[in-house]
Amino acid sequence: MLNNRISIYRLLAILSLAMGGAAYGQSPSSNQNYIVETTVRVPDKKTGASLSTLGVAGANRTIQYLDGLGRPLQSVQWQASPAGKDIIQPVEYDALGREARKYLPYVDVPGVANGSFRSGAAASQGVFYASPPTGVSVNTFPLAETQFEPSPLNRVEQQGAPGAAWQLSAGHTQRLEYGTNAGEVRLWVVNGSGASRTGNYGAGMLYRTTSRDENWKTADGNMGRVDEYKDLEGRVVLKRTWETDARSLSTYYLYDDLGNLRYVLPPALNENGVDISSFADNDANFNNYVYAYRYDGRNRVVEKMIPGKGWEYLIYNKLDQLVMSQDAVQHDNHQWLWTKYDALGRIVMTGLERNNTMSRLTLQNDYINTMTGLLWETRTNSRPEGYTINTHPMAGEENGNISMLAINYYDDYTAPGMPYDQSLSFSNRTKGLATAGKVRVLGTGDWLWTVSYYDQLGKMVRSYQQHYLAGTPSVDNYDELTMTYGFTGEVLTSNRIHHTAVLNTTIANSYSYDHVGRKKQTRSQITSGSTVGDNVLLSELSYNELGQLLNKQLAGGMQTTGFTYNERGWLSSSRSDQFSLLLNYDDNSAVPSAPRQYNGNISSSLWGAGNGTLPNAYRYEYDGLNRLTKGVSSGINMSEELTYDLMGNISSLNRDGTGANVYTYHNGGNMLRSVANVITQDYGYDANGNATTDGRNGMTLSYNMLNLPSTATKLGVSVAYTYDATGAKLAKNSNGNIRRYISGIEYSGSNIETIHTDEGVAQNNNGVYTYQYNLSDHLGNVRYSFDIYGGAVRRLQQDDYYAFGKRNSVSGGSNKYLYNGKEIQDELGEQYDYGARFYDPVIGRWNAVDPLAGIFDNVTPYNYALNNPITNIDPNGLWTQTAKGWSSDNDQEAKDYFTALQRASQNGGITRYRDGDGSDNEAFRMMTNGETSLVQIFYNSNGKSAKARGEENAKVGLASGGAILSSNPELGELLAPAAAILVSWAAFEYFEKHPLRGEYINIPEQFNTPDNYSIDNASTPRKKSPKKLRTEWEEGEGEAWPKEPTDSSANQHAHHPVPLADGGFDGYPNIVPLPAAGHRAHHKANGDYSRWGKKKKK
Repeated sequence: MLNNRISIYRLLAILSLAMGGAAYGQSPSSNQNYIVETTVRVPDKKTGASLSTLGVAGANRTIQYLDGLGRPLQSVQWQASPAGKDIIQPVEYDALGREARKYLPYVDVPGVANGSFRSGAAASQGVFYASPPTGVSVNTFPLAETQFEPSPLNRVEQQGAPGAAWQLSAGHTQRLEYGTNAGEVRLWVVNGSGASRTGNYGAGMLYRTTSRDENWKTADGNMGRVDEYKDLEGRVVLKRTWETDARSLSTYYLYDDLGNLRYVLPPALNENGVDISSFADNDANFNNYVYAYRYDGRNRVVEKMIPGKGWEYLIYNKLDQLVMSQDAVQHDNHQWLWTKYDALGRIVMTGLERNNTMSRLTLQNDYINTMTGLLWETRTNSRPEGYTINTHPMAGEENGNISMLAINYYDDYTAPGMPYDQSLSFSNRTKGLATAGKVRVLGTGDWLWTVSYYDQLGKMVRSYQQHYLAGTPSVDNYDELTMTYGFTGEVLTSNRIHHTAVLNTTIANSYSYDHVGRKKQTRSQITSGSTVGDNVLLSELSYNELGQLLNKQLAGGMQTTGFTYNERGWLSSSRSDQFSLLLNYDDNSAVPSAPRQYNGNISSSLWGAGNGTLPNAYRYEYDGLNRLTKGVSSGINMSEELTYDLMGNISSLNRDGTGANVYTYHNGGNMLRSVANVITQDYGYDANGNATTDGRNGMTLSYNMLNLPSTATKLGVSVAYTYDATGAKLAKNSNGNIRRYISGIEYSGSNIETIHTDEGVAQNNNGVYTYQYNLSDHLGNVRYSFDIYGGAVRRLQQDDYYAFGKRNSVSGGSNKYLYNGKEIQDELGEQYDYGARFYDPVIGRWNAVDPLAGIFDNVTPYNYALNNPITNIDPNGLWTQTAKGWSSDNDQEAKDYFTALQRASQNGGITRYRDGDGSDNEAFRMMTNGETSLVQIFYNSNGKSAKARGEENAKVGLASGGAILSSNPELGELLAPAAAILVSWAAFEYFEKHPLRGEYINIPEQFNTPDNYSIDNASTPRKKSPKKLRTEWEEGEGEAWPKEPTDSSANQHAHHPVPLADGGFDGYPNIVPLPAAGHRAHHKANGDYSRWGKKKKK
């Protein structure tokens, strides 16, 4: 046999290839084909010889063993377990070469940790899980089986999962069926101003895929079934879900003759609902329920309608860049948001134009399309904003109708009026980096600056950010942040100096990691003026042998919480002397009356203080759509029972058995009118679907241009909020009491009250800070707050919550960050501020339309967490996500992370960087504690990037302006314009609303690696890899992507997300449009220097 031995070294971010074996205390089996990948963790090791003496702390190595066909046989992570043992993952194929069994990784506890091939890996894996080490769940079936259909297509019929209950023979698997329609799907035809039904599709005209989750059993019949129908061009025509055996909910997708998605008809308009046969634009049914999109001649979405909102308008330049947008409220007020770009497509300015009464069509045709000059702005010192005004609007603020909202500067430090110029002290290698920016405080003429400096590798090492203390900008009021990094990029220290004219406060954080980069310790020290605080050990983490979080110690070891997991890697318990939580899924032994759940829904939860008996319990019941119908308590009176309409609006809610509160809606739509026995008056809404009259508490609200509450008033209460143009909350004035928010520092009046830390807050007492710690449940709900007093843990506050978040306080306290870790707004009847909108847990719904409602088009845009608040969370008021973890093998979740970045991360000001363990929900707390966040997605469709942990993990850092790192360069190309340090929200929203958005992110196998790809952004390290970044145009290394389609009918900017060579097909949905600039950049990113797809010859 020919043995191929390849060693891959990672030096900084550069991959080097070297042939030969290994001599570094590690012995890959010489009788096997293998690849060794080495991630170097220490500097100044530039040759293979210099690496030979490095142990695992200096170099992490993974050996991938291959069979004679080049297929993976076994993966060995050398000494990667916390105890320094090898982590092995076997791979097995059936007679047809399919991976019909997928094994969980295991640790070779008794073996020698030398990276060798384990010939009996499958048997050893079974032994490991039969008697696992501490913290690893016993698992008699530590593998997932796949049943394929008996055809050359090798399609999956059943998919099992690890654990006895999820094996093929146990009946709790995911099931798939394939077929065609039998005449049950309605045929809609789009006309000039609506659509009409013209019978049904003929039998066999549509492909049908039917799926059932692990909860389904034969007796359920249709309940829980999901049918998806696609036409011959691959377009989804119908998605039908089954609430019961007899009650279905259908969502139809209607296309025009060019294949553009024109209308979405949600369940309320189909069978079991109004069941319309036709509609016209702007009739009652249309306004209440229909999602509508209109296009121009270049197939760009130019008008759209979201149920409950008026029409929105979008305008583009000749480069297909979104340059103007207008929502329904702005339309009534004759206002337009505008965006300007530089020659590289980066956003340089955003602003608002007032008193412009021209229609979208007039603006597009008479102004934008007729422009003959440059379509971008360039830097100039002749204007106060530092840019030319080549594009519309061709004026600055000297025109009284023009207001600038954000200005971004790149590449250098010559921005006019830029403060905090320290450019001579840092790297000048800043081409492609965001160096400075300023953002408007809404409703004022005030600007707040951010300036960022980098090292030679493009890592942000110093930033200055003005804050809004006292409600006025000053060069004396700013935060200065200094970062240091380890060789592999992990943050070692962050030092934040909070400058004011009166007193400086320094927050110094430090982090330590184990030999493979798992976070071990977090320390914090706060210095107020000359008063130096203690260097406090906030947390210390330990892990089981698979890398799952095992124990978390807070306050220097004074408090400890232990975690356990079930066979699926789902969190099953967190136990401490202060607060303990038990979560049950398929096991109902603790609460026998709770129906077993096999699909990830929680069947019951028990909680209480201490490690003994847990006196309080919830049992949960769900309908066929996984919506919570009952949350019945025992030991404490906190029950809720709910019913829903076809759109997922709550129809009735019975809390604590006091009788059903019946909900009524305006004109039968999604807008709540009243709730019997709860609401004193009707709700009212503006043209964007924001509740302007809160009927529950009689509050009148107004909103700013970001659809965030600006004022709230009622008799005796007056609240006013201050935001910057990115949506960051700067202040709240409640009846004259002002609270200011400065990137995790909160002022009451003119004094610091609290500083948010990684584990709670530090409370100020005349310059001396006392650390307070929070214990949270699996949803991020703060359940127990404490400090250390007299050498012991002292309880400060304890809270329980109803299923939909209504608070039931057990003991008092001052912590306002409670449900999902969000700040409660007492003045607004205990609503919670999620960042993008406010949530009312008393009625279980939002008071504003989901900004990304077009993604979740089969449910009401006012629903909370898809009506499953026990399993799901909504991190920022934008999208629903399960609470189990934050790295994802799903492309939609990748977009969701990016979405969260827009609202959670624009604020700027790095404070820390952490490796969040999903089981502890750490990343969620980081993104929701009022600070700035950077999400790094390790996208890998085969799950290899997360194999070291039973729970997925995510890396989240806090970075100036925010950035997203993804292994998908296409994601970067398409979303880069929206990732600028000051985001054009409309630009990103356009991408999310594009009818083909889901087809943009199909990633071929060659990109499914843990390697990070950078997006052009302020805080993005410029990493190199075998697949070139678009900012590193070098010769290609082979046909990573094929040439463009030759079909003459294809759009000239068409592109294959899945290459033909990798199984993609030359047709929809694998031909999608890209903007010209993005298309060119994509090809250049892969070594292609021509315009439309020819590789440069080597």
